[in-house]
Amino acid sequence: MSALPARAADPSGDPAALLWEPHFAEPAATMKRVREVLAAPQRHDERTLAWAELTDGFDKLFMSGASQDAGESLTRAGARFMALGDRRGALLVDTGRARLLIYARKTEAARQMLLSLYHEALRTLPPHDVFWVVNALCATYYYTDAIDTAIRYLYEALERLRTVPMSPQLIAVLSNLAAALVTVADYAPARELAQESVDLLGRYENPQLLLFARSNLAEALLGDGDLDEAHATVEAMMSDGDRVRSASQNHSCAIAAEVYALRGRLDEAGRAVAFAAEIHANVPGAFNEVHLRWAEACLAAARDDDERALAALRTAADVAARHRHLMTTCKAQAALARRLASLGRFEDAYVEQRKLLDSTVQRLSHRASAKYYLLRVEHELRGVRAERDSALRERQASEATNRALAELNAELSRKMREVEELQSQLAAEAVHDPLTQLFNRRYLDTAMPALASTADRRGTPLSLALVDLDHFKRVNDEHGHLAGDKVLRHIGKLFATSLRPSDVVSRWGGEEFCIVFPDTDVAGAATALATLAARLRALEVDWGGVGIGALTFSAAIAAYGVHGRSLAELVGAADRALYSAKGAGRDRVLVAH
Repeated sequence: MSALPARAADPSGDPAALLWEPHFAEPAATMKRVREVLAAPQRHDERTLAWAELTDGFDKLFMSGASQDAGESLTRAGARFMALGDRRGALLVDTGRARLLIYARKTEAARQMLLSLYHEALRTLPPHDVFWVVNALCATYYYTDAIDTAIRYLYEALERLRTVPMSPQLIAVLSNLAAALVTVADYAPARELAQESVDLLGRYENPQLLLFARSNLAEALLGDGDLDEAHATVEAMMSDGDRVRSASQNHSCAIAAEVYALRGRLDEAGRAVAFAAEIHANVPGAFNEVHLRWAEACLAAARDDDERALAALRTAADVAARHRHLMTTCKAQAALARRLASLGRFEDAYVEQRKLLDSTVQRLSHRASAKYYLLRVEHELRGVRAERDSALRERQASEATNRALAELNAELSRKMREVEELQSQLAAEAVHDPLTQLFNRRYLDTAMPALASTADRRGTPLSLALVDLDHFKRVNDEHGHLAGDKVLRHIGKLFATSLRPSDVVSRWGGEEFCIVFPDTDVAGAATALATLAARLRALEVDWGGVGIGALTFSAAIAAYGVHGRSLAELVGAADRALYSAKGAGRDRVLVAH
């Protein structure tokens, strides 16, 4: 294909490096240059104009809240890149068009479009450009409740961006991972990832990305039970109303309305609702309708009009369910059940509680403890309902029966409140080690058959590693067992945040850990363990002014299908190799024979 006649070269240099590459780090300064180019097209060549149009289109998609106008810029950029034969620019234009399909609620079409160009993008685009493809692809899975797949793609983007200099794209991935973990109610690691993304954004001048990162942090904090920190984060986030209104996603307004309503600041909650309505009017796609209805419901629930509150909560629950936004579905159903119970409408409350249980099962389907939680709650509610129904049948028999019914209804209300606590407590108690907060053997026994089955079905590798801390007894001997426990807590946190979300890290006993690496061969597991060993050596834990550090471990890896097919066989093979690693001087990783 022949290129259009070129005009004089842009004297400022490579237009991609000048206009496109810095636009996510310093959008204001970059867009000033873009506007200067587009205002005088006769002074610039086709390549410069193509990159200016592309940058303008992405700014409208993500920064300025004018996504409805992005299509024209992308069309002009696409025509120029096609004429120039520039595949890098053309792939990015197609990525922007896929994002427009997402805003138009054509998620499946967007996914197919992105999957068709994904492998070419991986081969040809720089890592910072691949981010835009992966970010859009993750959105198509996230908006259809395929959170596992979204997390997998996000992690792949995270690993790729870690190999290049620090960028706002890396921070965006951290923030998006936090949002995905909040969606499955895993609030503690989500809080850490979101806080890290907010802290790192101090290096860049990107107010929109900071807005999104803060909204994810506020939601994680609220889910983690820290209303004070969530309120402080919302205050910082909402301090610039113009930037909030110019956003293309109104999630920040929804979490702000929720936090302000919980604090009784109804005027501020009302302003957040107004911002959410304004954004939804401009960008009706994605989850903006869900966030708007939840913001309205939070405000209505904080007022004294029970019927309006119930109507708003039902609307929020219905809209969230229709869009398959499980997190908001669960929150709206839980609030609706509480409100009905407080009004003495226990039958209606029970119906909503049943809906909440169904939604919670879906939300926690990625966690092995969901089954335990369901059995426990089902038992509680079944027993209470049986007692209540028995009392209802005898209600007219005597006044004594009526008093018993009132007591049973009160008990049902109490049980429903306990259900909310069980959602966050029972899962952790069932399958987590209380000291390190890592998974325990019980979880691994439950999860391993499914992991092995997935590896067999997909034909993908699966590796297991046993990790034993070297000479850890010295820590207990020199500093005491309380110091040793503190060090183990820090190591558990390090292990949990240094590996992929899909990797399963469990405390095997004492100072020994077992890690399962899905979709990973022996070489990949060895690379991950080398990175983990380096981070462990850098760890230093303060104990009464004394730093405990320079820790190492010995590890051994077994491959599924090579060294065994059951958990016991793989652990046995790894354990024998681990013994050899210790005998060879420790601080090393060996592969089972």
